Amino acid sequence: MSILTKLLGTLLTSVSLFFAVFYILWFFGYLPIDPELAVKLPVLAIVLAACFIAAWLGYVMATAPIRRGHREREESL
Repeated sequence: MSILTKLLGTLLTSVSLFFAVFYILWFFGYLPIDPELAVKLPVLAIVLAACFIAAWLGYVMATAPIRRGHREREESL
């Protein structure tokens, strides 16, 4: 393994542990930030991600070329 991979893994572990402690303190109101935001912001991020995925799937479906076999079946109906 390269040094860069180990460094990146250590950094990722440290940042995630720091964020977990920060989020727990924020969620229970031990930090001077509104604890309601600890719930509202992740829910907002999840909803926006779901909307983005739905919009992307809709775009792909709307702009996908029609297959030749499907055209022949639609014309015969």
